[in-house]
Amino acid sequence: MKYIKWAFVIVLILIIGCISFAFLYLQSSRPVYHGEVHTKGLTKDVKIYFDRYGIPHIYANNEEDAYYALGYVHAQERLFQMELLRRVAAGRLAEVLGSDLTKVDAFFRTLGINKSAKESAALYFSKPDEQWQKDALAYISGINEFIFTGATPPEFLMLGIPKVKFTPEDIYLITGYMSFSFAEALRTDPILDQIVNKHGLKYLLALSPTTKEDTASFPTTELNNQHSDNSSIATYVDDVFSKLPLGAWLGSNGWVVSPEHSTSGKVLLANDTHIGYQQPSVWYEAHMEFPGFSLYGNYLAGLPFPLVGHNRNISWGLTMFENDDMNLYREKTDPSHPGKYNYKGVWEDFVTRTETIKIKNEADTIINVRETVHGPVVNDVIDKIDKNEKNPISLWWTYTRFPATALQVTYNLARGVDINDGRKAASAVLAPGLNIVFGDTKGNIAWWAAAKLPIYHAGMNTKLILDGTSGNDDIIGYYDFEHNPKSENPSDGIIYSANGAPDSVMGMPYPGYYAPHDRSTRLDQLLRSQNKWTVNEMKKISTDVVSVSHPVNAKIIIDALKNDPVLKSSPLHTQCAALLNNWSGDHQLTDTTPTIYYKLLSHILELTMKDELGEMNYNTLVNTHFMKNAYTHLLKDDQSPWWDNVETSDKKESRTIIFSEAYSKTIAELKKSSGEITNWNWGGAHTLEHVHPIGKKEPFNKIFNVGPSPVKGGIETINNAGFPLNTSGKYEVSYGPAMRLLIDMNDVENGWSVLPTGQSGHLRSPHYDDQNILHNTGVFRPMMMNKAVIEKTCTTILTLKSKQ
Repeated sequence: MKYIKWAFVIVLILIIGCISFAFLYLQSSRPVYHGEVHTKGLTKDVKIYFDRYGIPHIYANNEEDAYYALGYVHAQERLFQMELLRRVAAGRLAEVLGSDLTKVDAFFRTLGINKSAKESAALYFSKPDEQWQKDALAYISGINEFIFTGATPPEFLMLGIPKVKFTPEDIYLITGYMSFSFAEALRTDPILDQIVNKHGLKYLLALSPTTKEDTASFPTTELNNQHSDNSSIATYVDDVFSKLPLGAWLGSNGWVVSPEHSTSGKVLLANDTHIGYQQPSVWYEAHMEFPGFSLYGNYLAGLPFPLVGHNRNISWGLTMFENDDMNLYREKTDPSHPGKYNYKGVWEDFVTRTETIKIKNEADTIINVRETVHGPVVNDVIDKIDKNEKNPISLWWTYTRFPATALQVTYNLARGVDINDGRKAASAVLAPGLNIVFGDTKGNIAWWAAAKLPIYHAGMNTKLILDGTSGNDDIIGYYDFEHNPKSENPSDGIIYSANGAPDSVMGMPYPGYYAPHDRSTRLDQLLRSQNKWTVNEMKKISTDVVSVSHPVNAKIIIDALKNDPVLKSSPLHTQCAALLNNWSGDHQLTDTTPTIYYKLLSHILELTMKDELGEMNYNTLVNTHFMKNAYTHLLKDDQSPWWDNVETSDKKESRTIIFSEAYSKTIAELKKSSGEITNWNWGGAHTLEHVHPIGKKEPFNKIFNVGPSPVKGGIETINNAGFPLNTSGKYEVSYGPAMRLLIDMNDVENGWSVLPTGQSGHLRSPHYDDQNILHNTGVFRPMMMNKAVIEKTCTTILTLKSKQ
């Protein structure tokens, strides 16, 4: 007994000691916000003021010192995020996170972002004589100074991540991941191809009538059952995204109004980018000044120039263009021609490369990547693919076809002085496609659809797997930038971008995975509701949570059931029907109708489509932009072939039967899970948790994650608090505004913004989550550029001292 007691005491002391050590280390490794830090690489001292939210205001004597300082402070807040971003794109996650990430690494190695990054870095940084190259190298030097002289982030110790210097190649890896992360083609095309081949074109047209003219030239009778099911590509990609420790880019809102619509007499610009929520936040804000230059920007971890920002002359914001810059091609092989594929009647050799994937605590995995004239063969890496499929499926992607230009574009935007500079920078964007909304102090406003847009043969449908053999489905060139969709100084003085389909400039559609009209329509309604706007009034638009399409859908459902006895099954059934029928589309925390509606919609879609698609394909497709565009059309069409359950051969289901069954399930389940209808509030069902990569596992979720918290908004409201549709009645928000910002060009020194959690990625920083409540409640905080105000209000000052 005596020995047991002493053993217990020793164990307790060890536990207390470990906890104390961990706490002390976390405290000692926090970012440094005050005092002096002596660094190598600076020519002169740099003074950095941190405001109350940890945003650095960098004052340097020259350009390269300013970017060096930016790299240093960015790294001390977000080094772990930088590390993950470069590892994702390079296919090197399994080295530090283990074998669960092997399939993710294999997929990204197959894409070839690592190969493209090497090529771009070699092209642009072999002779770095231009200023943008010097600035980028200075930024990298600042990162590396922190890596080797600053405190080690706790995540590096927990996961055993070695400290390795940053290089220009890493910048291109990060831009490559950003370019890939939308990737709707890979989640959509294989499933749509399966629908056409397995069930016929009528099923596809029942979801998207606009597809009819695009598919007119397809020999659909020959396609049916000709090929094996390659929809596993889509579910594989979906699974890859679910394992990623970083969020994907999904949409965004941006709008700008001319001086005639502003009470200040100058341009007003707003932007909120929609990205998968994560911790730390996606964006890092910083303000820098050096002689002749002033810039406030939103930076991605590891990039030296801001993707969104403003100087004293211009402001710009981004949304995803969502054009189709990926195509899948079905290639032809034959056992009599091993190692070859047929292209335009000639048997061509596959180009092959070997990729070695290192795995933590396990032996390396080696994959062989085959490439055709169209790109890498993606189904080689997918173990779930139909083994009877003899056709390689290759991926054509604009991004890997050209050297990356993101650094030049963002550098030139940061230095722009008017609309001509904005247009010139936009013209250099290749991929991903971006909508750039723009305003300047001269009163100009603009929007450019910035992308390298391919030209296709008439009648092609790029949302199916294309024929890789004949060459008939290959692109035939690219549009000149002057033919891209755009708007410059429109007569009505209003521009908005919410990822919707653009009008054609050349009389040809621009294929894409565009968002439904909800946010665009609502922005149009609000921006035209009055003639002049203030910044404070614009804030209300940024946080608006009224949907224009979901109440239409709800009414369609109730109208279809008006003669069905289900609506009169109980007073509760009748009450819920009245709520749905009269819903305004609002998504406030205290509202009840959204809780009913999303559960009902989820049940309807599951009962309607899961039998044809299977569970995995259904779960992937239902949350794509393609399906969001299809909701209303499907619900309205009482003759749609989708209503019939293909698994019940003895009867034919109708729309009314599906709606009635879904309605019964919805009311019964909500009553069982939440009791009285007074408990069915949206805030109880709709919550947001910002998940840290380490916080994906218990008990670390309680330590590293921020939230969960109830949040207003819904799918495709302006405050786009989206989530995967499901029948559970619990809607965990997975994406939404990764920042909100507002700029009045009459007062660029006092903009407004907010981040979802905070500036810092360090757990013990006071800025880890100090903006979370602001973001959730629609409150903004200032973006300061006035030096006198900064010096007066920013009491935390860090000086980077040159050792030279």
